[in-house]
Amino acid sequence: MRAPQKKHLRFFALAGAAVLALFCIGSCREIPPEIPGDYRPLERRGWPAPTVYDADPLHPANRWYQRSFAGRDPLGRILDAPGGEPLSSLENPGRLDLAEIRALLVAIKAEPPVSEAGRLRCYRDLLSQADHWAARDSSLAELHRKDAAALAPPK
Repeated sequence: MRAPQKKHLRFFALAGAAVLALFCIGSCREIPPEIPGDYRPLERRGWPAPTVYDADPLHPANRWYQRSFAGRDPLGRILDAPGGEPLSSLENPGRLDLAEIRALLVAIKAEPPVSEAGRLRCYRDLLSQADHWAARDSSLAELHRKDAAALAPPK
């Protein structure tokens, strides 16, 4: 093949690739999901977290409460909060439980419950959990105490 023909062939191949790239870029767009009318959120036992300290079930304080006090089934899944029965502290925490409790305590300090009643209730529960963890994990007990001090009512 002669050199000028090769040059034109390369040019047309490059132009074709550019047109194809522009077409592909132009056809990329977000397609919103279609949710069927009968769709309901997945019903899972023990979720969402009970609204103990804040109206938002996803608030870190509510999630900390659920992680620290909720009962578990044999596979470790969180169960529904029993009605009327006092909840007990988590007895056999796994590494995931401890890591999540630590992370939630940091989040509670950054975003405490909004209402005064929720803050006071959270303060009391944090102190009781600090006493619970004192014998097992002193650093976790200290983290509970620091968060409780941040939520302490004014004197």
